[in-house]
Amino acid sequence: MLDSEGRTRPAELIRDAVRELLKGVCTSVPGHVLTFDPATQLAQVQVGVLRVDINGAEFIVPPIIEVPVYFPGGDYCVEYQIDEGCEGDILFSQRCIDGWIQSGGVATNPIGRFHSMQDAMFLPGFRSQPNALPDFQNNGVRMRNRAGTQFVWLKNDNTISMDNGAAKFEVLPDGTTLMQNGAGMFQLMADGTFLINGLKITPAGDVVTATGISLNQHRTKGVTRGNQISDEPTI
Repeated sequence: MLDSEGRTRPAELIRDAVRELLKGVCTSVPGHVLTFDPATQLAQVQVGVLRVDINGAEFIVPPIIEVPVYFPGGDYCVEYQIDEGCEGDILFSQRCIDGWIQSGGVATNPIGRFHSMQDAMFLPGFRSQPNALPDFQNNGVRMRNRAGTQFVWLKNDNTISMDNGAAKFEVLPDGTTLMQNGAGMFQLMADGTFLINGLKITPAGDVVTATGISLNQHRTKGVTRGNQISDEPTI
């Protein structure tokens, strides 16, 4: 905007100058992993937003190399698989991190960089809509694979559930335990009763009862007592 004499106002000049300066300040931007080294936990990442040059032409930012990847925790931590295409947020340090990557602790600052794209760190987990998790359950905490066929789930009603696609295990809020493997179903009730495919087994002290028959006190009628051991069961 021009003043009455056709000159650009100082406020606009300052605004435009600050705008140009801020274009070189990196804070954070979405992106994805191109390659990942499990030994060093460093990745090569790609910025996920096109840049525009002074002439208005769009271009892809070159990949950023040797980027530390975030795994939460210290001596006890969470480890998860990082694959090509993994989306997340690329963070940029306010100081050069070259020395810190090599030594940790309070490291030297070998290069006077500030908010540079070379000093990037990657935080996995931010997802674009095409990569949103299917079958998302907004209930407690669940560690799962992307498809949702494998998980360990702490639900907000105190239920604990696990599933690997072949077998299921669940602890209900009252302590009842359920385990299913194929056609087999095992249940340990809160009162100590077992149910195996519907067959009820009730232990009480040294007495075990199956479908109402005591395995400890059971006797068979119509046989002559002897000193021989019976043959093996027949199928």
